Amino acid sequence: MTSQTVDALLDAAEAEFADAGIEAGSLRRIMRAAGADPGAVHYHFGNREALAEAVLGRILAPLNSRRLELLGRATALGNPTLGQLVEALIRPDIDAAHALQARSPGRARLIAALYLRPAEFVEAAVAAHFAPVADAFRPHLEAAAPGVPFETMAWRVRWCLFGTVGALLADQSAPFDRDARQLIAELVTVLTAAVGAPAAGAPAER
Repeated sequence: MTSQTVDALLDAAEAEFADAGIEAGSLRRIMRAAGADPGAVHYHFGNREALAEAVLGRILAPLNSRRLELLGRATALGNPTLGQLVEALIRPDIDAAHALQARSPGRARLIAALYLRPAEFVEAAVAAHFAPVADAFRPHLEAAAPGVPFETMAWRVRWCLFGTVGALLADQSAPFDRDARQLIAELVTVLTAAVGAPAAGAPAER
């Protein structure tokens, strides 16, 4: 679907979902903002969930492509450190937030909602988009932090890493006017320590 109407609907839906949430967003307002005929969402997408999934794909696909690109760069130089892996995971979101700050700050809020409070069908769609990323990163995360069980690592990446990024993106006072490199460096320092910390109950190293 590449028609101007479809693009206009996606733009309007992204703005509406950012302001009102995916579940509460008004299809009527979306169609009005897009200058589309009543029923256009159902004609082009079928239902709200399909429209939301199309919006999510348009947002998440480039972010995840960038994650895989950064992973490829890190692995090309040898075995990546945990810090390099953390940076590859979070940099796309922070870079996007900086780029969107002036022209589309709502998209940053929408990304935050995906990480912090997704509806059930949204969570499933997000998980599907992240599956190739998780598969690509898993062996490198296991090698970089061999003392952390992967189930624990996955939980930390979901809630410590992306939970922090989501909270930052959701905060209207977030420091996106700061230099992106400095912000990323600070996040990588803190989040690498959190993600790579010894698992709870693990014996302390002597």
